[in-house]
Amino acid sequence: MNLSKSPLRRVAGLAAGAVLGLAGVAVAASPAYATDSVIGYSADCDTKTGDWVVTWTVTGNAPDGVEKFRFNAVKAEEGTPVKEVELPEYKVGNEYTYDTNKAITAVQRVEGTKTFARLGVEVEFDNQHKDLPRENTANFEGTCDKEKEQPPASPSPSSPSPSPSLPSEEPEIPDDLPGEPEPIFELTCDTMTIGFDNPKDSLPIKLGYETSKGEKRERTVAPGTKGSETFSAKEGFFVNLTITVTYEGETYSETVKVDYVEPAGCEDSEEPGLPVTGAAAGGIAGGAAALLAIGALLFVMARRRKVKFTA
Repeated sequence: MNLSKSPLRRVAGLAAGAVLGLAGVAVAASPAYATDSVIGYSADCDTKTGDWVVTWTVTGNAPDGVEKFRFNAVKAEEGTPVKEVELPEYKVGNEYTYDTNKAITAVQRVEGTKTFARLGVEVEFDNQHKDLPRENTANFEGTCDKEKEQPPASPSPSSPSPSPSLPSEEPEIPDDLPGEPEPIFELTCDTMTIGFDNPKDSLPIKLGYETSKGEKRERTVAPGTKGSETFSAKEGFFVNLTITVTYEGETYSETVKVDYVEPAGCEDSEEPGLPVTGAAAGGIAGGAAALLAIGALLFVMARRRKVKFTA
């Protein structure tokens, strides 16, 4: 097979472009507070109902000795038009109910024609430290449409059996491969966000996360949507990311290790930590490895498609 004409070249080119693009981003962030809170999210389109499904995570980061936190204020919205909604998982109260250093998850379902979902919180820790108000917005691209039921196919008329044929020496690599997803990889001085922006002509991507702390999460990113998970992180933290896709009845998986690398400037800056699109060399390699894993799966699927038969 001529590799210069294969999908592998496209995958390698995309990976190289991702690395060069990330390497060119200026890295500037700042140290985390002794205690603080982080809001993360992923947004998926539920084609069975036509709703956006936003999975929020709120993590109260704290050093040893600080075990609980509470919500002093919670405000969840959807729009447009803007409407305030309830998230029962996040309750305002006087008791320190929630464990620190653990992602507290809530699910918000939003009508498919809406344009965004937003969450704002204020938390207080059991050492009486009140964190600054935090807010994050999930912006939706396009609309989430309900999948239409397909009518049953009409039976085809009987036809004579084809004459025996033999496969050609080389499998045929189709030109209509699914679209390649782009990695979502962001770092701050105390968080790491990993996921994918999945194009409309791609396949559903199942992501399995297992952290160095033993935490496990799962996320499925539908075609035409973005999905990611945000983790509290510091030097030595990593995520084993398992990427799974199903194509023509077969399932393929690949696992890559993504290490957290603290962005430059975290020790010197006095401003609150800001998200950084890009990272030091180790972080870039992690994002590129995830992209290569997806590309490798697509290539394997192409190779395993039916070979070209000749009479």
